Amino acid sequence: MSDISPIARTFATGYEPAARAATANGQDAGVARGSDRVELSGSARLLAKIAENPIRQELVDRVKAEIDAGTYETEDKLDAALEELLSDL
Repeated sequence: MSDISPIARTFATGYEPAARAATANGQDAGVARGSDRVELSGSARLLAKIAENPIRQELVDRVKAEIDAGTYETEDKLDAALEELLSDL
């Protein structure tokens, strides 16, 4: 659940924040206001990074077709993948 308070209040009930009432009466409300801050989650950062790099749909379609046809995995690709794996270890 969000901890964000609503921005607007209904004044039909007669409720008026003290700061608004004091300002409307020409008085200094004397209310100290903090600064706003936004924090992005790791997921939000990842989604932003993904949005910067558009998907090359023609490549995705070609790879899917090769996988379906059974021609995607070749001996050269498997050797290259194994070499990369071994170099990471």
